[in-house]
Amino acid sequence: MLSCRRLIFSYSHFPLHRITSSLLTRYNSSSSSSSVDLSTILKEQSIYFEKKSTSTIAYETFVQAPSEFVANSLLQIHDSVGLPWWATIALATITFRVAVGASITVSQQRFIERLQTVRRVVTNELEPRIKTINIQAMKGKTASIVEEKKSIQREARLLTKRGYQELNVHPGKLLVLALFGSIPWLYFTFGIRMICMSPMTLPTISQEGLLWFQNLAESDPYGILPLGFLIPSLIGITFNSIEKPGSANPRLLTASRIQRTLTRVVVTGFTLIAFKLPAGIVLFWTLNSILQLSQTIFFELPRVRNMLGLQPSRFGSQPLRIRWTIWRDKWLFFLRTLKWFSKL
Repeated sequence: MLSCRRLIFSYSHFPLHRITSSLLTRYNSSSSSSSVDLSTILKEQSIYFEKKSTSTIAYETFVQAPSEFVANSLLQIHDSVGLPWWATIALATITFRVAVGASITVSQQRFIERLQTVRRVVTNELEPRIKTINIQAMKGKTASIVEEKKSIQREARLLTKRGYQELNVHPGKLLVLALFGSIPWLYFTFGIRMICMSPMTLPTISQEGLLWFQNLAESDPYGILPLGFLIPSLIGITFNSIEKPGSANPRLLTASRIQRTLTRVVVTGFTLIAFKLPAGIVLFWTLNSILQLSQTIFFELPRVRNMLGLQPSRFGSQPLRIRWTIWRDKWLFFLRTLKWFSKL
C-alpha cells in the first residue's frame, strides 16, 4: 500500500486530478485502518463522471489530462535534478525539439519528396501532349486545343490520384503532420501555465528565473522574450518561403504567399498575447522558436540531408548562400523601385 500511495502521490501534485486527489484524501483519512475500499471510491467517481457533459469530458480527456502530465513531469525534473525553473523549462524545450520536432521535420521532408515524385511523373507523362498543344496553338487550331486541354486535365487528375495511392501520400496529410507538432506545443504551454498558477509551485517559480525575468509567473517586464519569439519565427517563415525564380508553378506561388501571410498574422497575434503571459510560457515559446529555426537551417545542409537519406535541396550544394542571395536581390530591387518612385 505504501508503494501505491507513492505512485498516486507522484501524479497528484495539482488539484485538478480529482480521482487521485480523492484517493489520497480517503487514504489519509483512513490510514489507521489496514485497508481502503477503493471500489466504493471508484464507483462514486464513475457516477460523477457520468453526470458531466460531453464537452467537459472531451476537455478533461484531450486537453487537461495531457497538460497535467506535462506539468507533473516538469515538476519531477525540477525536484529530482535540482535545476532552477528556467533551466528545467529550457531542458524540456530542447528535449521536446529534438525528440518531437526533428522527427516531424524529417517526416515532412520525406512526405514532400514523395509528392514531388508524383508531380514529376505526371509532368513527364503529359509533357509530349502539352508540346503538341503549343504547336497547334501557334498554327491557330483553337477548336481542337480546347478539347485536348480538357482531356489532359482529366488525365492529369487520374495520374495524380493513382500516384497518391501508390506512394500513400496526399497533400492533406501534411496538415496532420503539422498538428503532431502543434498539439504537443499546446500541451507544454498549458502545463507551464498550470505550474505558474499553482499555489504549490508559485513560491519557487517566482524566484527561479534568469536575468531580467526573475519571476517566471509574471509577464516579461521589458517585453524582450516576446520579441525573441517573434523575430526567429518571422525569419523561419521567410526562409521556408524563398523560391528560385521561374522554378515554381504560379498557382503554387500564390498559395504559398497566402499561407505565408496567414502564418505571419498568427505569429504576430501570439506575440501580442505573449506580452501578457507569464515569462515561463514565453521562455518556452522563445527557445522553441530559436531551436526550430536552427533545425530548419540544419536540415538544409547537404551533408545532413545525405546522412538522413533525403534528396538534395532544390537550391543545390549551397542552399544557404543561394537563399541569402535571392532574398538580398529581392530587397535591393524593392529599395531601388522605391527610390525610383520617389524621384517621380
